[in-house]
This record gives sequence, C-alpha cells and structure tokens, in this order.
Amino acid sequence: MKKDSIAILVFLFFSLSANAQVGKNLIPLKIDKVTADLTLKQGEETSFSFLLKKDFYYLITVEQKGIDVTIRLKDYNGKTIQDVDSPNGRFGSEKIVFSPDSTANFTLTVKPLAETTNAKEGNYSVLVQSPPKKLKQLSYKALEQDFNILKNAFIETHVGLWYNTYTQFDSLCNVQKSKIRDKMTALDFYQLVAPVVTYTKEGHSAIQPAEETNNYIRQNGRYFPFLVKILDKRVYILNDLDNYKTKGMLISKINGNSIETIMQQFLTIEPADGYNTTSKYRWIETAFSKYYLRFFEQQPNAFNLELINPKTSEKISYSQVPALSFKQYGKFASKETKSIPNYSYKEPATLKIDTVNSTATLVVNTFSTSSYKDGRKGFKEFLAKGFQDIAAHKIQHLVIDIRKNEGGAQGMEDHLMSYLIDKEYPKYKYAEIPSFTYSFLDYTEYRNKSSRDDFEKELRGEFYRSNDGRYLDIPGKYKSDTPQVNHFKGDVYILIGGLSFSGGSEFAALAKNYTKAHFIGEETGGGYYGNTSGYFIHYTLPNSKLTGRIPLIKFVVEEKQNGIPFGHGVMPDYEVQPKIEEYLNGYDIEMEFVKKLIKNK
Repeated sequence: MKKDSIAILVFLFFSLSANAQVGKNLIPLKIDKVTADLTLKQGEETSFSFLLKKDFYYLITVEQKGIDVTIRLKDYNGKTIQDVDSPNGRFGSEKIVFSPDSTANFTLTVKPLAETTNAKEGNYSVLVQSPPKKLKQLSYKALEQDFNILKNAFIETHVGLWYNTYTQFDSLCNVQKSKIRDKMTALDFYQLVAPVVTYTKEGHSAIQPAEETNNYIRQNGRYFPFLVKILDKRVYILNDLDNYKTKGMLISKINGNSIETIMQQFLTIEPADGYNTTSKYRWIETAFSKYYLRFFEQQPNAFNLELINPKTSEKISYSQVPALSFKQYGKFASKETKSIPNYSYKEPATLKIDTVNSTATLVVNTFSTSSYKDGRKGFKEFLAKGFQDIAAHKIQHLVIDIRKNEGGAQGMEDHLMSYLIDKEYPKYKYAEIPSFTYSFLDYTEYRNKSSRDDFEKELRGEFYRSNDGRYLDIPGKYKSDTPQVNHFKGDVYILIGGLSFSGGSEFAALAKNYTKAHFIGEETGGGYYGNTSGYFIHYTLPNSKLTGRIPLIKFVVEEKQNGIPFGHGVMPDYEVQPKIEEYLNGYDIEMEFVKKLIKNK
C-alpha cells in the first residue's frame, strides 16, 4: 500500500472518531481557526471537540468579552486535564497550553464563573493554535511602535524612576531602541527589551516572550539538561546525567560560552528591587536552562561542557551531552528536584517546638492566602494556635524562617508581626500611585471601558489626590495589625535569603525596625525601603505580542537609622551561606548556626 493511502486511512479514522464524539452537545473546532463571537448566559455551558496530535504543543485561548468564564480541558475518557480561571475579570484571556502523549480527541468546556459580580450574559471566542513552524519577522515600524508604547507606559507609571533619574532611564531606552532592526522576530525583540524592564530596578516588573514564541520554543527548543545552584557567584551543577559525573562541579563553559558571559547576560534581564543581586541569583537558578535557550541557543543538538572540580581544581570536559526537549526537560526537572533536599517546600507554613532547648521554629514559606486551607482565615488560625502553643510551653527562643517567602496577600506580613510587638507601629511612610487613569490601557486587560471604569473606581477607593498633586493612600488604609495578647516576648532569630521578597522582605524590614531580632543568612531579595507592587497592569504589545506586568503602588516603609544602603534589602547580622557539599547533603548551615547562637546565649 502507498504511503499516501495510509495517510488517508489514518485521517479518515480520526475524522470519524472526532465526529462520533461530537454528538449533540459538542461543537467541533478546527485547529488554528478562531470561532465567531459566541454568547453565554449564567447557568449555561458550552463544550467543544477537537483532534490534537501527539507531542505537539497547542495553545488554547478563550477570549472573554464581557463575561468571566472558567475553562476545562478533558481527554477522550472525560478525565479533567486542566481547570483554568485567571483573575482577570470579565475581559481578557483564559489560556491552556497542552501537549498530548498520544493523538486523540479532546473537549473544552466553557462556563460562566458562578459569582454575583459576574455578568448575566456576555460573549467569548475560542481558538486552538498549533505551534508555529517558524517565527515570523516583524517590520521596524511595528517594533518601534511596541518599544515606544512600553517606554511611555513605564514613564507614565513612574516605574524605573525611583532608583533612576528620567535622564538615566531615557538614555538606556535610547541605546536599546537603536538596536531594533527590520525583520526581527518577537524573540529577537524580547532580547533587547528585557534589559529595559530590568533597568527599572523594580523586582515586580516583568516581561515575557509572546505566546506564539513560547509555543514555538516548547515545540522546537532544546534544553540544557542540568539544574544549578549559585553560591558566592559561582554556578554549580546539582545532578549527574547518565554516565556524566557532574554533580557538584563548577561550570566553566557551555558550548564555548564562558559562564561569566552567560551570567552577565542573565543578570541584565532579571529584574530586582534596587541594586540587589541575591534575588537575581535565586531566580536565575530556577530558570537557567530556559534563559540559556532564549539568549544563546534555541536548538543545540548537544552540549560541550568545560567543568572544574571545586575540591581539586581539576578541569573536566564532556562533549555531546544530549539536549532535552521541553517535555523531556519537564520530566527530568520534576524527578531531580525531588531528590535535592530543601529545593522546594511542601507546606506553606510549619511550626516545631523543642521543649528541651525552649525553642520554636516557625517556617513561613509564603504569605499567599490561596496556599492555606480557608485562605486568610486559615493562615490566621495557624498562627493563633501556634503562638498559643508557644506561650503554653513558655518558649524562650523563636526562629522564623522566611528564606523561601516571596510574599503574597497584602497585610499577612503585618499579622505575623502582630505576634512580635507590644504596640502598634507606623508601617509605611506613605503609599503612592502615579494616577487614576493611564493612556496605554488599550494594550492591557483594561482596554474595555467597563473594566477601565471599575479599575479607576477601585483605585479611588484606596487613594486620594493630595494638595501637592500626589496620589496617596487614604489614611488608615494600610494600618498595621493590633498586637496580639499572647505576643512573643523572648529572643527572635530570623532566617533570610534572596527569595525573601515582596511581603517576605517587607516582614523582614518591619521586624528590623520594631523588634530586636537577629538576622541570619543573606541579604533579602526585596528592598528594605519598600517596593512597587500591590496593583498590577498586565500589558500585551500589539505587534510583537510580548506580555508583561507593571506594578502600580509605591510602598515606602517607615525606615529607621540602621545603616542599610539605599536600594538594598535587609542585611543579615550574620552572613551565612552553605558550601556546595553542605547544600547537596541537605545540611542546613543557617539553621545550625542559629542553634549554636541559642546554645551559646
């Protein structure tokens, strides 16, 4: 039988299979063709059917046009694969990226979010996109327009003008803009725009490649098959690979690129608060392979490595180390991270009490209320019970570990602080936004007049325009929590690190100001003097489709005279960092250091 005859039979088989499963309640979808606007009412739901091919990465987008919907992807057996409901209200996109392990039919269900604030009726469209075969080229005029939109948005929101003067920021923008060339791809454009976002020196700023670019990379990209740890600015490999003994080795070169060149590039595209670098190193660790692919090689067949044994200074070379596909890398990373002690956390918070040494160890890995059962209430109940137990056992020493706490819900840091203080304190010197309205909202989730009006109303509910023209927080809006009756009166030790960011670093700043806590570890990733966060405006540039976010509220902490340089985080009283052998063996040197401090007190 001819090959084309076999192909026809395969096509007919899957076409018949698709038609058999569509039935009365399923609407068939064609790949890469957007539906016309569909209407949906509260209490209704609509399901779609489509054929997806094995190992192809598909982008499923439901565009909300006046109604907030949830979407659910199911396999041919009716098993749920993904449930998605982004916090973007009645306008904007709900998206799923999926690659099947076998060619089969799948269904997508769209239904309104069952909340009273949602619209009773609205429109939406559905698009299932296959990965692009190549990245399209864009004109100079289109890229220039995108660059100007982003630059003006940063200036209008004052992002980048806390740590930089306008002249400095404008100069950097002019340098990067001069690099725009005709027929660049969206990935090329991302590479020259990312340093502009980093130059804002606002760690909550972000920019990402376009969805089309991401899907192209997922389909065609090849990944560096190692996890890394950065200690004292040196990059170590955390895993062996097949017959390659690389665990604990220092990276010297990757495919001829020196590690110094690689890290210099990564540091210029990873935003941080002010002049801080500890957060950059911690975030680069988790994104090392992804960043290497974006900025150095998208499709290497293999990697040639030059390594150094840190114990003997012996140089080691490996050639033709196999690169991994996106799916292979995901499985590899999932397996390897589980074998590395303390690589990530399982519980949002834990408390252990050692009555023999009269020590309680409170680990708060996140202030995100969605991580706790019953949300904000659950977090508060956890602390209430914990500090009740601490008081009952008359504990003298409290260790608080926030090394992995990248923040979360506003005010959770205050609630933890309320167990360490005996009187209220001024949290912020002030909180400020640039304005109630912005000219670039057509390129954001607020492009619709209704959502724009809601956003402005929300801002006016928290801020007012003062006599000096600034938009400041309404007095009492960000007031600190009242001290708890059973607040802790003993010695406090706080473990901090580069991932202590946003609300995590804000808690460290407050504890630095209003307690006598001892700080151990490395400089917090978040700024001591405050940060810009709170509300975020998410943008999509019209031509390159680069996406990102701009933080809106400038929170300025009521600082004390403690010698912390401007643009830095809380500095440790005792700077402690593990050696690579200690890290790989799970030896927590920071925690052990605290135990010695307590023992010798």
